[in-house]
Amino acid sequence: MSVDESCREPSFDIHHQLWTLRVSTARPTEFQLYHAGQMLYQGRLELTNNGEQLDLSAAEWKFRHRAERIEQWCQWHHSDRLSLNMNYFFHQQSEQPAVVIEYLARNSIPTRLDIRHVIQPVTAQPSPIAAASRELPAPSSQHWQRARHGLPSDFIRQAAKTDLFREAFSATQWIVLEKV
Repeated sequence: MSVDESCREPSFDIHHQLWTLRVSTARPTEFQLYHAGQMLYQGRLELTNNGEQLDLSAAEWKFRHRAERIEQWCQWHHSDRLSLNMNYFFHQQSEQPAVVIEYLARNSIPTRLDIRHVIQPVTAQPSPIAAASRELPAPSSQHWQRARHGLPSDFIRQAAKTDLFREAFSATQWIVLEKV
């Protein structure tokens, strides 16, 4: 089921068991991860270009929502146009389900892009009902995984002609839910 991208929903949710991942259109560079209705973690998008952090506050994000996936993308201008796409979904094929975020960026000039969400635990007082009904292990950032899928601009050192070069960045980040 797709949502019309011209319509701005307040937020998009995907679910797995008692877990909910929410992306808000009001704060599109952030996501929230809930367990049994209580927010446990918040992720904030971080984009760096050649080691410099970029401000994405002026980007116009678009969204597509399906039952098991949230996709968001934008065309953003810094020194040149940057196309940025992110997909959020729950990986359910293993013994330990995880939230997966896939990143894809394209830039028409050679740069060193890096994209990730900085994930922070939310310190909130759990309600006695919620605390009694579940036992979650203590949060540990060692279970937040990230894989960068190569660095396409590495070939510039060997290439004699780069006028047709187009940077492409791809990475995957995931949070193992059973260990959160």
